[in-house]
Amino acid sequence: MKVFKSIPLLLLTVLLLLSTSSEAFAASITELTPSIKAAFDLTSATAEGPARVKLTSLYNDLSTLKLQYDQREEHIRILHYNNEQSLVVVRQQIKGIDLEAVTRLEASVKSCKQRYQPLFDQYSALNKRISIAKSLKNKTLNTVLRTQGDAMKILVQLARQEISDKQNQLSAAKKTRTQKIAEARKTLSGIESPQITIKSNKSVITSLNKRTSADWTDFKAAIRKQNLTLTTQSLSSLVSGYRQIATHKQKIIELEQKVSLVIANTKKQIS
Repeated sequence: MKVFKSIPLLLLTVLLLLSTSSEAFAASITELTPSIKAAFDLTSATAEGPARVKLTSLYNDLSTLKLQYDQREEHIRILHYNNEQSLVVVRQQIKGIDLEAVTRLEASVKSCKQRYQPLFDQYSALNKRISIAKSLKNKTLNTVLRTQGDAMKILVQLARQEISDKQNQLSAAKKTRTQKIAEARKTLSGIESPQITIKSNKSVITSLNKRTSADWTDFKAAIRKQNLTLTTQSLSSLVSGYRQIATHKQKIIELEQKVSLVIANTKKQIS
């Protein structure tokens, strides 16, 4: 049974890894390999002083931004994975709020009813006998039965009051549980806004990745042909694209951290 229970969590882990690895694959398009560096150096060597300095500066910027891209990508992957795992846990915790107490009270009500059911059955049977005795106009029997009925009535009233008290406790516990669950879910709903903004930023990054992919293709073609003008243009565009991506990735990191804080606050509220 434990194996089967672990399957959903295992599937979630695999899906999360697959979803994050696909984005990481997109990040690996731009690879500043030694052969790329060598071709770039040959191209930049054909430029005059200021132009060569600019090209070198742009290439160094791209190298730094590429490293930053991968680092932030990994940071986002870890934050998102941890948040998804924490969400699974906190949602289960919300479902379990005061569940044990309510279950215990339900069992107590059921047990109390079962315990007094024989008394209620006896009281019902006695009332029937009283009714029959009354119709027979047997005063002696009627008096005896009524005396028994009056004594048993007190016991029945006490039993019913005990059941009522336990049912009231159960109702109050259920009401409290419902309120706590609603409050916890309201707190947890605070993740929705940052999650929407994360999707928006990821959409922008996807578009920028497509642009940088095209720029990267142009850059490789330019240094292969030692085309100085196209090399400068494509390299400038790459650096600009990566800077924009860096900004959006930093926003995603901050938003994932907001999600983490909401989850932490929900857990604190539950405990």
